[in-house]
Amino acid sequence: MRSLFFPLVALAAVSSTASAKETLEYIDILGAEVVGEIDTQRYDERIDKKFVGTRDVAGLLVGGGIGVRPVLVLPSGLRFSIEVSGTWGRLRDADAGVSYSTVSRVEWLTGIGYELHLGKSWALHTTSLVGLDAVWMDRAQQIQLFDATTNATSAAVASSSLSRTDLRLGQQLGAHVQLGKAFALYADGTIDYDGQWRVRAGIAIGERLR
Repeated sequence: MRSLFFPLVALAAVSSTASAKETLEYIDILGAEVVGEIDTQRYDERIDKKFVGTRDVAGLLVGGGIGVRPVLVLPSGLRFSIEVSGTWGRLRDADAGVSYSTVSRVEWLTGIGYELHLGKSWALHTTSLVGLDAVWMDRAQQIQLFDATTNATSAAVASSSLSRTDLRLGQQLGAHVQLGKAFALYADGTIDYDGQWRVRAGIAIGERLR
């Protein structure tokens, strides 16, 4: 149910902006995403669904999913965007000796910025973003147990679930390249106040405003 909620909210947002045809420039189709951390993020840790504390984790999430981002641009170049997406993938380069399950990540962002047009095909933008993201995953770590009575060791697996919900506040740079009457490619990169960075690329429906 959670995986259906965000796309439905996004479609509602697109419908609400459809009446502003003079400013609706693109609808970006959000799919592949790479998310990394310059430092770490703090997760709530639960064992058997009971909260046991927090854990700092960093890694590289390479994932795919579904989402939409309507982009509205005024004649002055002022740019507005709304982004809702869900991404699923694996956490890479995290703790040594710890295995992580598939990561589920959802994101809701709004942005305001400026767009500059170059030539007939290029639209460059910078946007300040604010919103929320939420992440869920499981972790498992093999530990060594020592029996003092027999001086023997044995292996066991300790597992827990991790989750967090955090503020997203950062700056984005990106571009659209018009390839057809109503088709474009986009790419953008974002860095947040806490060191999280994100890179996206994909296709967009719409035409650059003249």
